[in-house]
Amino acid sequence: MKNKLSWQEMTNIYPDEWLLIVDFEVDNSGRITNGKVERHSKDKNDVYKLPALTKSSAFRYTGKSTFSGLRSHAKQLHFI
Repeated sequence: MKNKLSWQEMTNIYPDEWLLIVDFEVDNSGRITNGKVERHSKDKNDVYKLPALTKSSAFRYTGKSTFSGLRSHAKQLHFI
């Protein structure tokens, strides 16, 4: 059985990776505080692959987000 890890431990053990986390807990802001890493990979498609889990799970990235916001995204696609 896998041990629960804190979010900080997850980011240290799996830097810049996509995680599938089960048996997790969140704080009042909805951020994961701890859980069990079921899958991990640098490639998010490896983490999202089937078989799907039959229990609640969360997908998170341990690196820095490259998403600069919806306004920037819309501007790049010429929506505004």
